[in-house]
Amino acid sequence: MNWLDAQSIIGSFGGYAVLAVTVIIFFETAFIFTSFLPGDSLLFILGLTLATEITSFPFPVAVLIIYAAAVGGSQVGFEVGLKIGPPLFERRSNWIFNPKVVKRTHEFFERYGARAVIMARFVPIIRALVPMLAGISYLERNKFFRYNLIGGGAWVGLFMVGGYALGWVPLVRDHLETSVLIVIVVSSLPFPIEVLRNWFKKRAEARRALDH
Repeated sequence: MNWLDAQSIIGSFGGYAVLAVTVIIFFETAFIFTSFLPGDSLLFILGLTLATEITSFPFPVAVLIIYAAAVGGSQVGFEVGLKIGPPLFERRSNWIFNPKVVKRTHEFFERYGARAVIMARFVPIIRALVPMLAGISYLERNKFFRYNLIGGGAWVGLFMVGGYALGWVPLVRDHLETSVLIVIVVSSLPFPIEVLRNWFKKRAEARRALDH
């Protein structure tokens, strides 16, 4: 089985695919060292599989437990950051590990909190990194949890429910790899677009300040 190939994973587990994907999604969102797992494509292909193949596993239940795994994984990542952050920054002092970095990161989440946490869901590796950074920067637990619930719902809804809906379209079934690629690329666009938008906004503000 190829752990980087969503189709291979789902095909290998067969009737236990939903449970396997639930475990994988949890680890893919919780820890940096497991963030290489194919979260987006797993959700999409699982949704499509549940729509096109005979299975006794109810789709609403599958969505619910995978949503719980996605939220739980990110929350674990946040708690890990909260626990390892203080001792990590106390023991080291360099250009990465210093109080100024924590302060800047905290200000970033205070300013863009909801957008940062929610949009990070749609970018591989980043979705495991952002929760840990949020914990390290002391973002309030209640705030992160709210953003986590929204981001997890949007992510599972777009990929898994979207895959289930598109599973009834013959064109999508016949061109599965292309469909997965298109969905992943399109869903990843908001994050870089937001980064560019903020960059242009800061440049415009800097120019206005110079003019005055």
